[in-house]
Formats: sequence, structure tokens, C-alpha cells
Amino acid sequence: MSDIIDTVQLQEIGDSLVDLFELTLPSGTIFRLTSAVISPGVVPGEPDNIYFPSKDGTTLNEYFMLPIEINGLEVQSTGANPRPGLSMANIPVLSRSLQNNSDGSEDEVVLLDILESEGITRNVDLLECQLVYRRTLNKYTYKVDDVAGWTTTLPTEFPSSTWVLDRVASENNVVVSFELASPMDLEGVRVPSRQVIGKYCPWKYQGLELDGVGGCSWSIDSNDRFFDTDDSVITKNISSISTWNSTATYSEGSTVKIVESKVTALGDTKDYIRIYKASRAVPVNKNPTTQPTYWYRIDTCGKILNSCKIRFQGNNTNTTLNLQTPLPFGGFPGSRKFK
Repeated sequence: MSDIIDTVQLQEIGDSLVDLFELTLPSGTIFRLTSAVISPGVVPGEPDNIYFPSKDGTTLNEYFMLPIEINGLEVQSTGANPRPGLSMANIPVLSRSLQNNSDGSEDEVVLLDILESEGITRNVDLLECQLVYRRTLNKYTYKVDDVAGWTTTLPTEFPSSTWVLDRVASENNVVVSFELASPMDLEGVRVPSRQVIGKYCPWKYQGLELDGVGGCSWSIDSNDRFFDTDDSVITKNISSISTWNSTATYSEGSTVKIVESKVTALGDTKDYIRIYKASRAVPVNKNPTTQPTYWYRIDTCGKILNSCKIRFQGNNTNTTLNLQTPLPFGGFPGSRKFK
């Protein structure tokens, strides 16, 4: 980057600036565009597209020539984040005649075919797509004749910026204008797409195996280690607790287990083991899973960081914790609430 900075600091640059745009479509396909006009081209009277290396310098990518410009990038020390404007040719309308160069290195692809395969027929279909804006000097770009002899090399360019197409500001049959936003400044979007809760974990207990949701990966058989909501040990030997019997009666405080063979959301079969305690005298045929008047489940999670520790870092023999084991805790213990 220092080479390009040294060049533009000269009183006379002697070269033109080239704007490069990389629009990532919903499927992950990258649409590469440039406003630079490279003439004369391979075909007399027709300007060529240009080529420029990827960020890591491993690929030389083609940028389609298209009327496009970005404005309003100025950053202020105070106030709201900038929301630049992107004006470009109305791609869904004009792309029928745009295609890549006849350089013999790949089949010709009409841009309209790319858009239709992505299900993009209107400009609003491009909203929320990511745009990377890159800038360099013309002498650091490559032409069609340079492709065959190109070798891996890092690009020489100015610092790039990333934006999201947030709103269609205006459009007609020729030009469309988008309002851009920073990825961190989209209305109604939370980072990291969920609420930040400091002390408590929001994941559904054992939800990953039960329903394939959330981040709690504690096994539905509890790895033969059962704890209550206060993180006290219920048992580390499930055979010591009797299975509920539909023909038996139970007194207040009795403890039973329910064992149900279940195909998990991950595709394997496990015993789903739950432990219940009687809150009152229980007559016959009162299933703990359907009779909350008589039973309540006691092998639940306290939802705090220590709850994760004793389960995932503990063992079946003693109280020593293996602090090297990562925890799937869904809260943000480093955060705190300020007034």
C-alpha cells in the first residue's frame, strides 16, 4: 500500500484512479463491476473489462465495465455514521447485452443469466447485499492481454470499505440509486443477531440434541451426571434412582426417573433421561411428564456460568474441573448494565 500512497502524494500523479466494486449476491456469487473505460479493446471500437487480483493475491478477477459511482464517503468526527449513495446502471434492465471478454479463458456469460439464476429481477432484490468498494491506479490493473502471463501477486490498492445496500433511493429505466449503510448500522438488526444478556444463558437446555436449536450441547442422557437448578449434584449414578411405575403410588418428596429412547436432532439414538420429584402424594397413573400438579422436573439448568462449568468441565469421580474445556454458554458475562 505504501507504493500507491507515495504515488498519489506527488504533485502530478500521471495516472487515473480506478474504482472497483464487488457486490455479493444472496447465494454468495460475487458481481464485480468497474466504471473504468479501457480502450482500445480487443474488439475495435469496444472498450475492454479490466482484471484485478483478489485481496490475498491468488486470483485475477474480471470486473465488468458498467456506469457506476459512489459518493458521500466523507467521515465526520461527530454525528451519525455516513450513508453513502451508489448510483449505477439499472442492471436488471441493461444487463441483457453485457458479457465478459472473449479472451478464450472461459465461456462467455451474459450478466442477465447470472441475475436470473439468482432470482433477481428487480433492484429491491439486491437490498441487504454486501458491497466492497476498492480503489487503485490504472497502472496496477490488468488487461485482457495480461491474463495469460499473470502470476500470483498481492494487489496494490487503497484501503477498501464494506457497505450494505439498505434502500433504493430512486430508479428509472436507465439509472438506479441505492442508499448504503455500514454493516453495523442497519435499522432493526441486532449484533450478534440476538439480545446481549450478561448473567443468564438464553439457550434452551439440551436444545441442540432435542430440537437442533440453540447452542446448549449438554447431552439428553446428561452423561450420567445430573444436577438441579442450584447446580447441586442429584446423582452421578442414574441406576440409583428408580423408574416411574404407572401402577405405583408415591409420597411427597419421592424421586423417579423417566427414560425415553429418542432420535436426536443430530441423527443418533439416545436415552432421554429426566428426573422428577413429587410435590404431593401421587396416586397411580400420574405420568410425571404430563402431570405438573404432582411432579416437577429437578434435573434442570441454573442458566448461569457455573451451571455450564460443573456440567462440561466436571467428571463422574470428583469435583475437579477441567478449565481447558470450552463452554457453550450463551450469555455475555463480560457485559454489564449501565444507567
